[in-house]
Amino acid sequence: MTTTIDNHSSFGKFGELLFAHQRPYAEAKQHKGLLDGFKAWRKRREAEAELERLSDRELADIGVSRADIHAAVRGF
Repeated sequence: MTTTIDNHSSFGKFGELLFAHQRPYAEAKQHKGLLDGFKAWRKRREAEAELERLSDRELADIGVSRADIHAAVRGF
């Protein structure tokens, strides 16, 4: 079965998001919350990756231990 703009139900909500760029902007706006959540998740992952690249000494200088990186990025 091929997937087109009109026939993406086999992918469910992911298919709707995946093919949103092929739809008019008005229809894609309904996924704004999902897209915003994904963008926020990506930013958190980038921040975690950046902190993970620091040495233990650099982390200690900013008051974060390697075990606390996940919580520090999420603000816990």
